Amino acid sequence: MASNLRPASQSLLGLAVTGLCLSPAGIALAADDSEALKAVVVVGTRFAGHSADESLAPVDVVTTDDMRQSAALPGEVGAALQSLVPSFNLPRQSNSDFADLVRPAQLRGLSPDQTLVLVNGKRRHGTATLTTESKLGKGTSPVDLNTIPEGAIERIEVLRDGAGAQYGSDAIAGVINIVLKNAADGGEATITAGQNRTDFKPTGKSITDGDTLFVSTNAGFGIGQDGFLNLTAEYRDRDQTLRSGPDQIPFFENQTPPNLALLGTQTHKAGDGPTEDINLMYNSAFGVGDSAEFYSFGSYSHREGEGANFFRYPDSWTNVPSIFPDGYIPVLDATVDDFSLAAGARGSLASDWAWDLSAVYGSNNFDHNITNSLNPSLGAASQTSFNIEELKLTQWDVRFDMTRPFEVGWFTNPLNFAWGLEYRLEAYKTKAGDLESYQRGPVSDVPVGTEAGAGLQPDETVDVDRNAFSAYVDFESDITDKFQLGLAGRFEDYSDFGNSVNGKLSARYEFSPVFAVRGTVGTGFRAPSLTQSFFRGSTTSFGDLGQLEQVLNLPTDDPIAQLLGAQDLKAEKSVSYNLGFVVRTDAGFRLTFDYYRVNIDNRITLSERIGGDEVTDFIDDSLGIPDVQSVRFFTNAVDTETKGFDIVAEYGFDLSNSSLTFSAAYNKSETDVIHVDPNPAVLDSLDVGTVLFGAEEQNTLETAAPDDKLILTGHWSSERWSILGRATRWGEAKRVFSFYEPGPEQVYGSEWGVDLDVEYQVTKGLKVALGGNNIFDEYPDLSSSDINYFGNLPYDVLQPISFNGAFYYLRGTYSF
Repeated sequence: MASNLRPASQSLLGLAVTGLCLSPAGIALAADDSEALKAVVVVGTRFAGHSADESLAPVDVVTTDDMRQSAALPGEVGAALQSLVPSFNLPRQSNSDFADLVRPAQLRGLSPDQTLVLVNGKRRHGTATLTTESKLGKGTSPVDLNTIPEGAIERIEVLRDGAGAQYGSDAIAGVINIVLKNAADGGEATITAGQNRTDFKPTGKSITDGDTLFVSTNAGFGIGQDGFLNLTAEYRDRDQTLRSGPDQIPFFENQTPPNLALLGTQTHKAGDGPTEDINLMYNSAFGVGDSAEFYSFGSYSHREGEGANFFRYPDSWTNVPSIFPDGYIPVLDATVDDFSLAAGARGSLASDWAWDLSAVYGSNNFDHNITNSLNPSLGAASQTSFNIEELKLTQWDVRFDMTRPFEVGWFTNPLNFAWGLEYRLEAYKTKAGDLESYQRGPVSDVPVGTEAGAGLQPDETVDVDRNAFSAYVDFESDITDKFQLGLAGRFEDYSDFGNSVNGKLSARYEFSPVFAVRGTVGTGFRAPSLTQSFFRGSTTSFGDLGQLEQVLNLPTDDPIAQLLGAQDLKAEKSVSYNLGFVVRTDAGFRLTFDYYRVNIDNRITLSERIGGDEVTDFIDDSLGIPDVQSVRFFTNAVDTETKGFDIVAEYGFDLSNSSLTFSAAYNKSETDVIHVDPNPAVLDSLDVGTVLFGAEEQNTLETAAPDDKLILTGHWSSERWSILGRATRWGEAKRVFSFYEPGPEQVYGSEWGVDLDVEYQVTKGLKVALGGNNIFDEYPDLSSSDINYFGNLPYDVLQPISFNGAFYYLRGTYSF
């Protein structure tokens, strides 16, 4: 077999000059990681041979070395991207239900499910959960980036541009393509140990917690003459952090001795819950005959983790004192199993056509338990551990791609033509919880079901699926040595949401080797996920005057949701624009600027909490369903416009026996709600001021995320030393609540965090490092008394600097 077909991640190209297959989600050719900006990338293009600076749209390239020295929490791919990519935002949620375990991330201030994630150029599946209680990324089922072993990654390509015409549904904000290692020999083993050490102002204590152990090993093996098998295994264990404040006892709780005895103590749990992860991955390819190869890659992840809910006081209608005499904190205790397997074959024909046939299966299984809780209606007979539900999402994706270069008249270079077909089958299945988790017991006038989330009942389970078929065409060429043009079109048809046709035009003109301009305009769409269409469950959230109440999250076809004005969901539609320039000099200076605008119609959001005595009575009178405190469901009630710009600058130079690089990266993003549908007449008729879309959800879309982000980095390296320092500034973020009118709100000021990684090469194969994240132990602004839930939650989760304080680590890496 020809040697240019050997590595899978080298030959998976959309339109390869080498005659290999070019898929619409192709990945990059191999390149020296130390030359990341010169690495050939193809995410966002079907024309091999272009670097990130030569691409039609902005692409960030993050290498394995970048991730190792990111000073982020070890073993978290999402946290590494948060440290390295200015337009990427990943706050650490707390007391946020599912988001405590599956962390949603944003690109350019848009929703997590508006960014498409690929692995080796193939679509990655999402998660079975729905983040109903997180603030950022609320109401989404994001891809869990932390199920992918960090040690398996060669590099990550982040396309900061709408790409629905190229990749299909979900690519509204951009595309993240994770390229796996393809070495046929050698490898490395890494062990990192660290912990949080902080001075916590709300309690006046110095705290050491969050002990973290991360072990990773990667090895490559040859298969035959030119094949490879690359294996990665990782283990990660992180203890909890505790960042709650002294309890001031809510005024709506009984002011009795058992409750008042807790005044000034830490009754709640805020911070990271304990987690334990095992991540496995492989990547492989080998030749078949003289002009084809077989490739395969896959992953398995097992996570056990916890997330804390709100404290239930000893003398409370949510407690049974004989079970919990001192009160209790319900704990989300979950097991998450994530699996993916891809296999395919690719090659070239004598007629210069390159082909790729692949199939990818992915599944995410979330076993939802709540421990240290009870069902108050069962009284003293209640158990304290419950299985609430089991959620499973699966995805099959089958794709066939063909590409070929054509010589065209006056074109200086070939016209690269690609076409392809794709079929995707998605399924979502839920399983009922324990009977006692939702059972109405003999005790009256108390909540029914498990505290922190009643279980899913048998008649509420679903077993649904849908399919989508798509076809695309793509034309791209360096028409002249200075002018590059791309045109893409895609038809996609969903069995449940109809069809969509999208297009994209891209261009780049190089005025000189130093300066070039680039721009794109394209349309896109995103069909509602199966979880958004069919998820149901109950959570604990803030009700009137900040009191905790049970909120039902319902699908739009539920009778209660229909009664309150729910309508069938529609797909989101987008139009995106990008215009920028690139400057690069032989002296080592590089500058890129990109302005963007993304308009989204029919944006899918959760409704406001619809509740109150009038709503409870209306539901009971109309449907005969009693005791419904509050309800939420999804809507297409708003249109939004997001605009901003990215600036990336870098200057590197050689010293006598070392090198020094400085970089600055900045993102500014602003989202505005430009249209809101009229409020449903039924809600207006209740005359209680309830709206489908109001202040809290507008805050979620517009101002909850930091409005800008600046990353300043200096990196000095020699034969044995590598010292990296990074300062990150997050802009203002705003929190708005609507438990009363006018609701409390607070603007959290900008924050700086400084990270440091110092690495020393002891021997040819052994490196040791000492580092820290947020080494100056900075915190966000303290929340006001209206927002900190009576002192218990002194810091908000909006600022990505989080509220865990400084984290320090020691790392050892052995290469072989």
